[in-house]
Amino acid sequence: MRMKIITVCKHLFLDSMTNLTYSDSPFFSNWSQTYFTNLTLDEHIANNNWLMNTLTMLKDDGVLYVPTLNKSFNRLGEEINND
Repeated sequence: MRMKIITVCKHLFLDSMTNLTYSDSPFFSNWSQTYFTNLTLDEHIANNNWLMNTLTMLKDDGVLYVPTLNKSFNRLGEEINND
């Protein structure tokens, strides 16, 4: 039952994103693991969820700056130049 509810909620949330779905982009499932090496699984899950949620709030040309990493990401989650 729990898995079914999570799946439904995930689809409802992700349908609001244009041109990007969680299932089409494996990057989102391991973003935290790529940039942070000493975290627990729960911390990685929280970071990955934070990234997905935050990127959905960006406009198409929006940029997300992550100060801890000193890196910027576009709405698709791709790392972009900070210049």
